Amino acid sequence: MRKINTLSELKSEQKKLHFRKIFLESEIKNDLELIKADLEPLKLLTKSAGKILVSKDNGILGNSLGYIADILTKNILLKNSGFVTRLIVPYLVKLSTSNIVENNKSKIAEWAGRQISKLSKNKTAKI
Repeated sequence: MRKINTLSELKSEQKKLHFRKIFLESEIKNDLELIKADLEPLKLLTKSAGKILVSKDNGILGNSLGYIADILTKNILLKNSGFVTRLIVPYLVKLSTSNIVENNKSKIAEWAGRQISKLSKNKTAKI
């Protein structure tokens, strides 16, 4: 900062500082808007995660596939991970798998029916 000797220099310095303050405030507002825009996908993710993590009574298919996903995640994917990671991540995978199965139950049942009918046709054709 430079040395101020006269009243006019003081007033001009005050104007400069006032304009600098306004400029910096607008920069801060712009930065906050950018941060909000960057966090928008995170908001969507947390809303989706909330829906995925809410577990319903899934029945045999959902629980079975969730249990298999839990074992595979824990014993294969996270084999060398830390204790907390091996505790939390498989649980989240199990819940999300169970809920995905619950939401797509009819599609999975149709697919399984098609696969069983293909297998039965192949066995009868071989006999």
